[in-house]
Amino acid sequence: MKTQIIIAAMLLTAGAFAGDQQTFRDAQGRTAGTATSSGNSTTYRDAQGRTAGTATSNGNTTVYRDAQGRTVGTATVSGSTTTYRDAQGRTQATARQSGDTTTYRDAQGRTAGTAKQSGNTTTYRDAQGRMSGTKK
Repeated sequence: MKTQIIIAAMLLTAGAFAGDQQTFRDAQGRTAGTATSSGNSTTYRDAQGRTAGTATSNGNTTVYRDAQGRTVGTATVSGSTTTYRDAQGRTQATARQSGDTTTYRDAQGRTAGTAKQSGNTTTYRDAQGRMSGTKK
C-alpha cells in the first residue's frame, strides 16, 4: 500500500493531469504504464493496458482509487508541498517542489526519490540517485 501511494504521488506531482495521455517507462525504457486525463480525472493503466486505478481532483485534494474503485489514499497540496495519506488518513509521504525538481520523502522524512523535469520529459531517481524511470 505504501509503495502504491508513493508511486501515485510521483505520477501526480510530476504532472499526470497536465496532458491527455502520458507514458511511463522503467529504467530500461520499457513501457510501465500510461495515464489518461479528462477534466479533473486521470485513469492509470498498467503495461498491458489494464486499469490500475484512478485519481480525481477537487480543489487542492486528489482522491486515489484502485482498479475496483476503493479509496487507497489522498494527496493534499499546500503551497509547494503535497502530503500523501493512506485510506485511513495516515501520512505516507510528502513531495516538495523547488524549481524543476520535486523531492519525495517517506513518512519518516527520509528522501525516497526525486523527479526532475526537462522539457516534456520527467526523469525519476531513487533515494540513491539511480535513474528509476521516465515520463513523457
